Amino acid sequence: MFACRSGLLAALVAGVLCTPALAQAGPDATGIEAGLVPAFSIWNVRIGSPVTDIPEMEVVDISCGTNGGPPSTPLKNFADFAVCPAEDSGLHEVYFAKDDELDYIAKALDNEYRAYQSGTSIYAHPIVQTVLVDDGGIVRGIRIVTDDRASLRDRRLAVTLSKNLKGRYRDWLPACQDFPPAAGENPVGSEFIHELCQANSPDGKQALRIEATFLRKKGQEAVSRDTQQINRGYFESRTRFEIVEKPYEPAPAPATSR
Repeated sequence: MFACRSGLLAALVAGVLCTPALAQAGPDATGIEAGLVPAFSIWNVRIGSPVTDIPEMEVVDISCGTNGGPPSTPLKNFADFAVCPAEDSGLHEVYFAKDDELDYIAKALDNEYRAYQSGTSIYAHPIVQTVLVDDGGIVRGIRIVTDDRASLRDRRLAVTLSKNLKGRYRDWLPACQDFPPAAGENPVGSEFIHELCQANSPDGKQALRIEATFLRKKGQEAVSRDTQQINRGYFESRTRFEIVEKPYEPAPAPATSR
């Protein structure tokens, strides 16, 4: 058997990856497909556990978060969470990314496993993932926001991640509300989406918030007034997801990004 995290070429030839992910892929997964399941993802974070329980060998780029935006101050490890400024809730946002080893493997396998080449992602959507940590170092929540730095195609599809998340938490019976365009907001073509879904866990101990938007904000014109050329990428398509342990409440998106 090949040693874990070494001998990738030999592992590819054999069609098997010896990583912890293989055991987590499920009873029906076999061979390289099972091995391409990340060894650790945001879904493995246990709310209510110490942030230092997150295996640092399975993630990269531990940093302070920016309310769902790109990472800021790098951290040596998760134990340094207090370096990150507390949000209004008192929680510290800590960012981490997926180890990119699997991306290189997926590229080697070309088209068949293209969905695994998107870096830190869920349901093939590039994301920014963070944990929310109290002053005692306990994880009280997780936050997932689609990554605005993604390709134009991935950005356009970012709003659809909300459907996957509502399906994942359908047992929580999320209540959803659609909002009309606010001042300065316009449809993208004929389509406008601003949906907010909220729910409590069946045991009442956690709260969930999913916000999805697909719209143009003020200044995001479809056609340039100067050149009369189409402005590619001038739109907002985003899904923001958060679960926190009560009595904390999920935070809304920053006002500048809504």
